[in-house]
Amino acid sequence: PRVEEGEMRYCADLPAEYAGGLEKEGAKAIADFVEAGGTLVAFDSACDWVIDNFNVPVRNVLYRAKPEDFSSAGSLVRIRVTPGHPVTYGLPLEVAAFVNDSTAFQTALGGAELERWVLAAYPESPRDVLLSGWIRGEDRLARRTAAVATTYGKGKIVLLGFRPQHRAQTHGTFPFLFNALYWSTAR
Repeated sequence: PRVEEGEMRYCADLPAEYAGGLEKEGAKAIADFVEAGGTLVAFDSACDWVIDNFNVPVRNVLYRAKPEDFSSAGSLVRIRVTPGHPVTYGLPLEVAAFVNDSTAFQTALGGAELERWVLAAYPESPRDVLLSGWIRGEDRLARRTAAVATTYGKGKIVLLGFRPQHRAQTHGTFPFLFNALYWSTAR
C-alpha cells in the first residue's frame, strides 16, 4: 500500500529474520534465477518491485497517482483477455478482476533480447471499466495493460496488475496464476 508522508500506519513488529526486504542480494538472486530459466510471477503492487529491479519494457502508470486522481477501494473491473498465449489458455475473452488501488501498465516492445506479450487489457472506454464497486479515475485504466509477460534471459516474468487469487474471484482470474505456473515448466 502507498503511504503518504505524515499518514499514520500501524505495523506489528516482526522478528528480525522476517523484517526488511529482499535488498540487493535478494534482487540479484531472483534475477539470476530468472535469467537461468526460472519464472517470476508478481501480483498487484509487487509488480512495482519487479519493474524497479528488472530491465523490462513495462511501467506502472498509477505508481505515483494521487488519491484524488485515482482511487479504487476494492472494486471489480472488466479486463479483456488476449487469447493465444499459454498464460491466457482457457480464459474467456472478458473477465472480472478485483482491484484495490491496483496497477495499470504501459508497455513497449522489447529489444531483440526479449519477447513481450500483453495478456490482458482494460477496455478502450473509461465507462466500460467498472463492473461493481466504486472507482475514481477510471480513465487512468482505460486502454492500459492489466497483465503482461516477458522473457528475461532464459526465463520468464509474468506481471498481473490485479490479485488473481482474491477471495470469490478465483474462478475468473485464478487461471492467470495456474497457467503462469504451467508455462514456467513448458519447453
